[in-house]
Amino acid sequence: MRVVNFLLATFVVASAFVIYELKYESRELKQRVAELKLAIRAERDAVAVLRAEWSHLNRPERIAKLARRHLGLKPLKAKQILTARQYDAIREPTPAEVAARMLGRDLPGNKRSASIH
Repeated sequence: MRVVNFLLATFVVASAFVIYELKYESRELKQRVAELKLAIRAERDAVAVLRAEWSHLNRPERIAKLARRHLGLKPLKAKQILTARQYDAIREPTPAEVAARMLGRDLPGNKRSASIH
């Protein structure tokens, strides 16, 4: 009977030790979760600030002003817009078109090279 009592007492002490360790570990994990929640909230706030700043910096009127100041660009006029046909007439020929022209051949499906000759 004494052996059983000794074993039970040892089991109770070991169980108390394990429960104490688990309680201590759970407190640490709760604290870590709270810290991570605070960090997530801070990051979300930082992202919100960055999005607001990005929206502010990408305002069309601001970009147009910077383009005029630094690039010398001006707003597009209606007469500057080309149709596909007009663009095709003024664009540089591709290397394949140049080679075909040098060989005196026509590229398949190429209307431009036929109109150049």
